[in-house]
Amino acid sequence: MKRLTPLLTLLSGAVTAAVLFTMSAQASPPGTQSVAGGGPPVTTPAPPADVEADADVEVDPDAVTPEADLDDAQRPAGTSPPTDPDASSAGTEVTSVEQNWIGELENGATIAITVNNGEAEAYVCDGKEMELWLSGSVRDGKIELTGKDAKLTGIIRGDSASGEMVVGVRRWKFTARPDDTSTEDAVVKSGAGIATTIYRVTDESRKAGFDGGWIMLPDGTQIGIVTWDGKPIAAPPLDPAFTSTVVNGVTLVAEPVVPGAR
Repeated sequence: MKRLTPLLTLLSGAVTAAVLFTMSAQASPPGTQSVAGGGPPVTTPAPPADVEADADVEVDPDAVTPEADLDDAQRPAGTSPPTDPDASSAGTEVTSVEQNWIGELENGATIAITVNNGEAEAYVCDGKEMELWLSGSVRDGKIELTGKDAKLTGIIRGDSASGEMVVGVRRWKFTARPDDTSTEDAVVKSGAGIATTIYRVTDESRKAGFDGGWIMLPDGTQIGIVTWDGKPIAAPPLDPAFTSTVVNGVTLVAEPVVPGAR
């Protein structure tokens, strides 16, 4: 009997410990759990008191302010106003304007292009024997002109125009810039509301066997060619007052070249 006493004492202690543990667990506040090994209890956060209440609330769509209408003070931090797809594309379209361009080909010839309402005329001349007339369009910044066995293409970016002219198997690149020195007298003579840097002899002169063109350069000089009986010669300067000149005793009258005016 004396040998059982220690065993009974141990069993009695274990029962007491189990009872105390159970009472401690029941007395723990809600949302806590004991961790095995005697570690600190793990606390599970309780949901906000208004979550269940909000779930039953109906939101009036008319009472909600669209995000696009929020001002900077009402907009949540870290967000930016929504972008308007139409506004992002505004200003990207390039439209043709009434403008004159003067430049040079790689072979040294001078090129002049005049634009009116998207239509364009160009004259290429080296002042000796090479001359070409081309016509076409300049729209959305793209230059597309054609002439006798010739084609000129290019693009306008800001205040610079560049491209290439092809004549048969020969190719030359060109560059040109706006010419703002055209005289107001050309506006009156053309009747089209724009000045021009290109002049050509009238139809009457061409019917008489003469042809010719002039480019008025920004420094006041002129470069051109007159063709008489199929032979090109350097064109004498035009008289600014009458836009005329004399070739072999014949008075030739020139007029401004304005796209769409003929």
